[in-house]
Formats: sequence, C-alpha cells, structure tokens
Amino acid sequence: MKAIFIADAHLRGLDDPNQKTLCSFLETLKDIDKLFILGDLFEFWTGYNQILEHHYSPILNQFKKLKKSGTEVIYIEGNHDFSVAPFFKEILGGEVYPDSADINLDGKRFFLAHGDIVEHSIGHKVWRSFLRSSFLRMLIRITPPSFVWRVAMRLAKTSRSNYSRGIMVDNLQRDFAKKKIKDGFDFVVLAHSHFPEVLEETTDDKKSIYANPGDWIKEFSYLVYQDGKIRLERYSSNK
Repeated sequence: MKAIFIADAHLRGLDDPNQKTLCSFLETLKDIDKLFILGDLFEFWTGYNQILEHHYSPILNQFKKLKKSGTEVIYIEGNHDFSVAPFFKEILGGEVYPDSADINLDGKRFFLAHGDIVEHSIGHKVWRSFLRSSFLRMLIRITPPSFVWRVAMRLAKTSRSNYSRGIMVDNLQRDFAKKKIKDGFDFVVLAHSHFPEVLEETTDDKKSIYANPGDWIKEFSYLVYQDGKIRLERYSSNK
C-alpha cells in the first residue's frame, strides 16, 4: 500500500502558478494506490459548473489521468471547498467526506480531517455553518457562477497571510491529535494550519503518529505512507 496526502493549495484559477506546479507533481506519481486530499485544494469550490471546470481544468485533468492509472482519489472537504462529490465521486468514482474519515490502511487506523474542526470559537462555528448551509447552496444555485466566483475570490484574498493564527491552530491540532490517539487511532492526519510535520506520540506504551502535509503555497510539501510508515517530503519542479 502506498498513499499520498496533500492539502491546502488554495488554487485561485488558471492564473495561479501553483496549479501548474501541483499538476507537475501529480504527473510524477506512479504506482500510487490512494491519493488523499485533505481539503482546501481550491480557494473556492462548491458543486461543479463550467466556471470551476474552466479555472481548474489543468488539475482536474490530472485527477482523471490518475484515475485511469488505477489511483483512488479520496477527498475530505475543507473550509474553502464544499459539495465536491459531483466531480470527485460521480466523475472520478472516489470517496468524499464532508468532515472527517476513519480509514483503515494495512490494518492501521487513520483519522483524517481538514483540521478546521478543532477551532471552537463562536465566530468560526457560525461562519462554518453558514458556508455549509442549505441557504447558501440555494443562493449559489440561483446566482450566475461567474459572479459567485468573483465574490469568492475577494472574500478569500486574505486566507494565505495569517501566520500567527496558523501557529494557534497548529497547537490546537496537536492537542486534538493526542485525544484521537487515546481513542485508538494509529495515525491522525490533519491539514489547515499549513505547518508540515510528522510527530510521534506515545500513549499507554503505544506509539502513534500525528502528521500534517503542509501546503502548496510556500512549502510544496506532502506526506507519503508506505510499509506502515509515514514521511514528509517536498516537491521541487527542478528535480
């Protein structure tokens, strides 16, 4: 079993150079059983329409190639991408999880989530509920997709810059991972903080792992699971 974990590219469309970089990375993947996307691969995604298909056509075509090669693509939605099933489930035939997933790989129990579920502030909970509400889905359905895209890009323009908040989230995620490890998970993999790391935790004489794949904005990092172990790697297009 060989699996790759990526997250937090926050791709902003055809003009985003990171989309080309991520496509180049996906082209290098050979003999991969599963590709896990832990949310916020896109700066904005809800449903599936011609605007999204246009702006994200390079990366979507790479996912189709991976499917043809035999790689299963599993998507855990983040706080910038919702209702991804029309493409990732119906077209790619992969699994989609709106919040978290309890996955078994080689007899190891994995807890997977984007990571924003660890934030407990009232403001975050209200905003998260609104973004996932039936009201917003209805509003988006009756609004021209091109207008929705422009508004979404404006609302998301500050999402790449808040470093101090990332540190706070990273600390929350580590505490959250320890609790999940006590619940019996062998691996806890979260994204969202953009901090790539692999940490070993020992609970009741049992060694478990908390890991974060980092981002594709500055780090260009990802996780590789193989032979019962997980490691952090970084991609360079100069390789």
